Amino acid sequence: MKNIIKITMAAVALGALLPAGFSSCTDMDGDGIDSVLWEGSRNPENTSFRNPVWEPSLEAGTLVKGASMYVALSASTQWTPGLENICPALTSNNLMTWARANDGFTADGQPLWAEGRVNSLSVDYARAVTGATYWMFYTLEGGNAIGAASATTAQGPYTDRGELLTAEAVQSTSISNPFFFVVSTAYYLCYTADDGVYIQRLTLNRTRGASLNGTATKIAGTGLDDICIFRKSSDEIYLLATVNSGNGSEIRYAKAEAVTGPYVDKSGVSLTDGSNGEPLISSGSELQHPENPMRAFLNSEQTHVFVAFNATEAGKAQMSSGYARKPLVIMPIELGEDGWFTQNVTAQKGWTTPRFE
Repeated sequence: MKNIIKITMAAVALGALLPAGFSSCTDMDGDGIDSVLWEGSRNPENTSFRNPVWEPSLEAGTLVKGASMYVALSASTQWTPGLENICPALTSNNLMTWARANDGFTADGQPLWAEGRVNSLSVDYARAVTGATYWMFYTLEGGNAIGAASATTAQGPYTDRGELLTAEAVQSTSISNPFFFVVSTAYYLCYTADDGVYIQRLTLNRTRGASLNGTATKIAGTGLDDICIFRKSSDEIYLLATVNSGNGSEIRYAKAEAVTGPYVDKSGVSLTDGSNGEPLISSGSELQHPENPMRAFLNSEQTHVFVAFNATEAGKAQMSSGYARKPLVIMPIELGEDGWFTQNVTAQKGWTTPRFE
């Protein structure tokens, strides 16, 4: 990483009195990986963190809590012009501070069943599948199907297992935006088709790979896309989704008592009956068009849900490579005693509180 600002001896001395910093790259100019080494919060109370937590981009990314750390992976991109990153990975111990890891696929191991880069992906931890504990479901820019891959570590490298589900198989002209999540030893894949969002049970096997288990269930209509599902408890389940809003997008949510739905808004109207859910994250003046909720985590006090998503910084929609510039943002949102979020928050840069504990 170039243009690294060296920390003075005085700062080092001060840093010894503060919590350990992190190695996250912060793009100062919005044109690529040219960065400074962000050494962590200097907030004396250590209650805040700084958004975006990673830039320049984690486009169409995914986030997973693994056995010992959090890992985020991006769609294939070029942070620096001409240097292709095939699903670059980041690691963190706290969701707030991120360090660059390897690429999710090696150049020789990337999916080749269609032309084009990996342009959407989702990863989760399948603890019970010995020898293949992390599974990725992804799409390729030149394909019309969802592929599968597996690895022994969240950051990879992943072994591609080819196509799993095609648009034709679900009687759709397109299939996109997979979201994979694990409930104990039950595995679920969500995806968007022409007429809405579906959830499909999967069977995973180290040798035989991924296969469909039963039939798909429709859980949302055509107004929602890019979903993720968050479980607070066995009967408190939240669906978060990207919803187009005017010339941009926002993130909305709904609740259910079972993973397969029905997901309803506060009025009790289902997402399959025309509801687009309740507002959750809206555009701000600097961070606009929140989209792609990747994963959500409840803090230890069970007062806030920390949602990871992409947004676009005003005036910095692209990197100098021509690829989209979509930083990783983490927003804490208060959860009320009635199980609904207490407010619709605004995506924003700068110091954000509370920290994730």
